[in-house]
Amino acid sequence: MTEGGTPVRRVRWFDLLTPQALGLGAPSLALSGFLVFEAMRGGTRDAAAVQAWLESFTGLNLLLDFSNLLILGLGLWILSRVTDPLLPARFKPPTAGSAGIGIAAGLAAVIVSTAIEYVSDTYLHTDLARDGLATAVLPHEVSQLALGLFTVAILAPLTEEVYFRGIVMGWLRRHGGIGWAVALSSLIFGIMHLKWFTPGGLSGLVITGELVAMGALLALVALRTGSLWASVLTHGVNNFCAALAAVFLAH
Repeated sequence: MTEGGTPVRRVRWFDLLTPQALGLGAPSLALSGFLVFEAMRGGTRDAAAVQAWLESFTGLNLLLDFSNLLILGLGLWILSRVTDPLLPARFKPPTAGSAGIGIAAGLAAVIVSTAIEYVSDTYLHTDLARDGLATAVLPHEVSQLALGLFTVAILAPLTEEVYFRGIVMGWLRRHGGIGWAVALSSLIFGIMHLKWFTPGGLSGLVITGELVAMGALLALVALRTGSLWASVLTHGVNNFCAALAAVFLAH
């Protein structure tokens, strides 16, 4: 592609699929291969132990970290090759102003989310506050805090901002304009967290709505600052507060 005689590298449609395919497919294939191998050699106890470990806090977090590292690595490689001037945000160094916007937006998201959960639990008879604190990948003991914070407050925000606000929103802005880019990338962000499936029901719909709204906020922060670092800060502050709440408020 060229614009004004200058070659332009854009986000392509298959760039939306390949990071997720790698991040979800590679760990699944590796685990399936191991379990099949253990079953064939009669190591049912070893296979059961692996399954039990994967259901533990440490196993879930390390598996998620592995998946996120694959998505992040491929996503960064894709973005490093994109020269499209319509790309909404890049990893340009944050200024004091953009960092302030990111942190303030993250704190505001925590306050608004807490208020939504209170209203929903009070008037719709959901149990969002308890369900949120019980999320499996969140730390629930001080000894789990380091791994939990790395997973949910550092690596997950980096990965999701590269993918959703970098790649997905970049492709949508080129093909549908900025309004569609914000709306659809936020909707995809909410849906891909699968809260409509588990816990499902009314609680799942409310949480999915919260996530879509969070996606819109992250998109607007990235657009306002032009920097993915700002939306990473917003995302990280929100998740950091959720992790601390799971440790210190769950009991």
